[in-house]
Amino acid sequence: MKYEKLRKELKDYYLNVSNARAKEFCDLCLEKLDRLYDKSMTPFAMKRLQYRIITENMDPVLFFNSPFYYETGTLAGICDGARDFRGHKSAGGWTYWRNEHLFREQNPELMKLVARQKTEKMYLICGPYNDLAQHFCFNHRPILEGGLKGVYERAEAQMANATEYEKEFLSSVCEGMLCIKHISEKFAKKAKEMINKAPDETSRAYFERIAISAERCPWEAPQSFYEALNSYAFLRKAVGSLEGIGLSSFGRIDMDLYPFYKRDLDEGKITPDQAYALISMFLLTFDCHYDRDMKFEGYSDHELENTYVLGGCNLDGSPLCNDLTLMFLRATREEKLIYPKPKLRYSSESPKEMLDEANKTLLNGSSVILYQNDEATIPAVLRPGRTLEEARDYLIFGCWGINGNGYEKFDDGSYVNLIKPMELAVHRDFKKMVEIGMYFEPYDDAESFEEVYEITCRNIRTLLEERSRITREGGNIWHKVDPLPLFSSTLCDCIEKKKDFTEGGARYRDDRNEIFAVVNVINGLLAIKELCFDTKKYTLKEYLEAVRNNWECNEEMRIDATRCHAWGDGNKDSSKLCARLNEDMDRMVGNITGTYGGKVVLAHLAYTEVRWWGEVTRATPDGRKNGDYLAQGLTPSRLTKIPHVTSVINSLTELDCSIFGGNSVINVILPSAKMTLESCEAFLRAAAKSSMQSLQLNCTSK
Repeated sequence: MKYEKLRKELKDYYLNVSNARAKEFCDLCLEKLDRLYDKSMTPFAMKRLQYRIITENMDPVLFFNSPFYYETGTLAGICDGARDFRGHKSAGGWTYWRNEHLFREQNPELMKLVARQKTEKMYLICGPYNDLAQHFCFNHRPILEGGLKGVYERAEAQMANATEYEKEFLSSVCEGMLCIKHISEKFAKKAKEMINKAPDETSRAYFERIAISAERCPWEAPQSFYEALNSYAFLRKAVGSLEGIGLSSFGRIDMDLYPFYKRDLDEGKITPDQAYALISMFLLTFDCHYDRDMKFEGYSDHELENTYVLGGCNLDGSPLCNDLTLMFLRATREEKLIYPKPKLRYSSESPKEMLDEANKTLLNGSSVILYQNDEATIPAVLRPGRTLEEARDYLIFGCWGINGNGYEKFDDGSYVNLIKPMELAVHRDFKKMVEIGMYFEPYDDAESFEEVYEITCRNIRTLLEERSRITREGGNIWHKVDPLPLFSSTLCDCIEKKKDFTEGGARYRDDRNEIFAVVNVINGLLAIKELCFDTKKYTLKEYLEAVRNNWECNEEMRIDATRCHAWGDGNKDSSKLCARLNEDMDRMVGNITGTYGGKVVLAHLAYTEVRWWGEVTRATPDGRKNGDYLAQGLTPSRLTKIPHVTSVINSLTELDCSIFGGNSVINVILPSAKMTLESCEAFLRAAAKSSMQSLQLNCTSK
């Protein structure tokens, strides 16, 4: 295996040194910040102080076997910048921690209600009311085009016509740019000091290169493929360290890096092999941030929130596949990487060489590549009002969510648990309903399937409206708690509006309801329809009582439930019911206003909630028992026998994919003994013509 020295050096640092070092640094900075804090400070003034103290006390880390300068030495190994990442705190959280009491004090009763609703797994919010710390897509393009200096000058130019409050935001942007410039200069100084300590000529050459580049880049725009590639690593760490947020995506890295690569190639400054080596080491850097062999015990033990996008289409709609696309895919396969996770955009028109390169990884038994279908995704991005060019430029980030490239930030991991209204209604848990402040109608008196369906819709509407109300009423003081000038600095329109992202400065202000367990709801409805109303094998009361008793003494009834038509089996009735429910939910969210006045779009996503939430969910009408796993995204239930993999594709053709503006995910397992590059390619091209958006494709033996 290549790069053994680099792997060992990185592993030694991230597994044995980084955590203790980050804690020591955090304690030092928090003590200094608390000492300098003044109650008269505005949140922006606090953020500027935070930037300065972190920058002044930072001692960057360089590695003998790495050509890149990026490691600030302020974050725990697995930390992506988020202020409190699985128990690892970073100094970038100081402003938030100082002000988080405002969330509680604005409405103590609302905060208590949210806590109860979260405890009952009604929904997930990665923060008190908003996704405050993770899933941020930093827009690298302004830095690649004009450097930090260009952003600084744009912000400075807006000062002339700004109010005093607007100047607070703009001056914070400028301060942030200067702090990142100073961090880069610290790397240059460190590299000069280490040149004479280099153990060999390769290390010496690395440090000499860093000393030159870090003096000017990224304050000045990158001038080479190496500098552009390094900027991604550098900005992830620098912005994350200063701002206290996790940057989740490098963006469309093959599209944005290609001009630098092509120019270097044409001028004879780089060869394809040299570029490939840099890409391999760049990717390897982030794969070595954690112990991939550790036991999975916690909620997200193996999730680093580190992704990038490949392929897709150019802004004119033509397929995008260049030398870098293939190099990133090849490096992922050859170095057996997990992180950063590639999100491969494809269509029925994608070049064969790109699909083959991705599918080689798949056939080798790795499922790290997510396949994202442009033909089902671009219409979904267009529908809420994006331009065609913006829609063609979309990103997939975090937990599979769609995000605009540089003009918005969706809350991600914002799951709304659709099975809970059905569970509470079926089990007639009125006590829990009172505790969470939501009433869900029981089904017992329904006299037709239409009544059952209408009750389900009314209950779902109650949950969707309450979830949006919570964020709308509680989350609009984010800017008073922890503004994000550095993140906002490259987000389209924030500087021009002179307004931070947390106050609605971004171009779009939409929200996303990431629907969880819709498949279990649909299958439960189908079972009730068939067994209680179509065949009348059981009365509705008998059926509901069996569910309440966890199917005890009713195993035959439970098996009957699992043998009814279900989502994904290719049956027209099951597909049409799924389409109907999604269209009804789309109408529901169409009448809901988002946090900052924007629209609300649907998604079908979930993470390890399929297990953790499933374990605390009682029996449901689809044949689940207490604690059984729940279905993930639009993936068919584990309880359902699916005739063929094409049955899922055929089911999807009934759905209007444009409804899912936040994305939808399906997991598919193909038999490795029967799959070839040709059959994988054919499967993907067929899937591209369905409403399948995100495809987590696996290829394994039984």
